Amino acid sequence: MIAEILCSAILSLGISRADFACQHLETVVEAANHYDIRPEVMTAMIYTESRWNPKAVSKSNACGLTQVLPKYTRNPKLTCKSLFDPKVSIWTGAKKLNYWIYKYGRGSERIGLCGYNAGYRCKGKNKHRRGVFYSKRVLKRARIVAREYKKIEQNHRVEVVK
Repeated sequence: MIAEILCSAILSLGISRADFACQHLETVVEAANHYDIRPEVMTAMIYTESRWNPKAVSKSNACGLTQVLPKYTRNPKLTCKSLFDPKVSIWTGAKKLNYWIYKYGRGSERIGLCGYNAGYRCKGKNKHRRGVFYSKRVLKRARIVAREYKKIEQNHRVEVVK
């Protein structure tokens, strides 16, 4: 049910590749719930990282929907080719984001997202500018998705009551 409403939300927002995203939102919701991450944050992060392009590769060789660097996963079997599988990328990205939010950021999504993007340079006085900007951008998109989600959820409740 959450994935369906989330799909409606991103479709109504006109997010690029929303049709592809909708096919994988059940996995996003499962991974987000498993790793105690808000699904709208995962959705916004994936959009920010790859625009929902499963074959995306960055200049630094981060791969897949969640733009994970295989060399930092501690899994020698994980390659760019395996990260091109949306399920593998989503679950791997959720696991990494969980680390950054709960171990490094001590529960702060803002610090965790910064760390996900820029590594261990997101605390203290000299926070990494790009990481700070990235976390603000993801959280802004997550708020927009969450707002749209709530609107659609309320309309759905009204229709069910009728």
